[in-house]
Amino acid sequence: MPLVGNKGEWSELYVLIKVIADGKLFQSDFSLNRDPDNVYEIVTAYKDERNYRLDFRRADDITIYKVINSAAEHVATVSIDEFTTISKEILKGIKTGKGKTFPINPIGESLDRDLLITKLKADSSTKADIKLRIYDHRLAKETDLGFSIKSLLGNDSTLFNTGLGNNFIYEVENKSNCDLTDFNKNTYKSPNKTSRLTYRLNELHRMGCRLKFKDIQSRKLWKNLKIVDGDLPEVMAWALYYRWFFREPSIKKVTELLEANDPMEFYGGETSGQKFYESKIKRFLIESAMGMTAETPWIGEYDSFGGVIIAKNDGDIVCFHVYDFNLFSNYLLNNTMFEQASTGEDELNPGFPKSNGKKYYYGWLYEEQNKLYYKINLQVRFT
Repeated sequence: MPLVGNKGEWSELYVLIKVIADGKLFQSDFSLNRDPDNVYEIVTAYKDERNYRLDFRRADDITIYKVINSAAEHVATVSIDEFTTISKEILKGIKTGKGKTFPINPIGESLDRDLLITKLKADSSTKADIKLRIYDHRLAKETDLGFSIKSLLGNDSTLFNTGLGNNFIYEVENKSNCDLTDFNKNTYKSPNKTSRLTYRLNELHRMGCRLKFKDIQSRKLWKNLKIVDGDLPEVMAWALYYRWFFREPSIKKVTELLEANDPMEFYGGETSGQKFYESKIKRFLIESAMGMTAETPWIGEYDSFGGVIIAKNDGDIVCFHVYDFNLFSNYLLNNTMFEQASTGEDELNPGFPKSNGKKYYYGWLYEEQNKLYYKINLQVRFT
């Protein structure tokens, strides 16, 4: 049976095949270029299948073993040149693949038949997308490490995926100044081609209404943010508000706005060399890159975690090792933005969800128990 997957899932397999073919994994610099002075030698790549593990051991050739309960059975010996060819075919298939999911034939069929690769994506229960044995030149020894994979191939460049639970909920204060029904109807179409979200937030501000962060729709997301940093739920709520109020998608620029306005009063009007908002938002970006999602409990443990591998748009592969997370956090801050997911609002009945399409349901005023609320959805992607 041929393998079928989306660009992100195919990218995980591409990284595995290419990294074992190359035999080296280069540290990235700030611009995603290889750092020739920091390179890790690949000894073995591991891939978990449904009922067994595959070990790809690299020497003069690539020897593949099927491992069940620590017992290793030789499957095949493949030349490095052949693995290089396979990686190029997968890259070509990712670039040309059509639809949400697609096969890459005949490569996909041969991987299943000859190499016993039957699935593309790593188990969701682990934070590592790929496991490698590398020669760590800083420790002068071989080490088994897991890496998260972020793909910039094609259009699959999301850092933090959206979902219904990603809605941040704000209570509208001074609600007497706002008529619910008329507000949603009168603000559905914004002037000057501004976003409807931006238009509505500015209109609320003009009418003297203020938004106060109350909660996150997903309790799991709230807990995940809370375990990363106790202030992070509210910091991200302010970041989302500033993103739309100031019409600024860049996370770096939103962070600068937070630092300048200090909505949570970290600085109390005093000058400080510390950057509270920047530090906390960097933590969010780092944890997201390492696999934190909205709906899976995040533990935040880094034992045996090597870092993040980036599959660049040109097919090159670089990594940010845990040793260099300051470099990686600065890269993320400078190269990510808040994305707008579909609001799910009914054009014919503003302020209410439409019956079909994506059901994120945010971006309009609604009433519960005689209180007015507004939701903003969280989604982050690479620029």
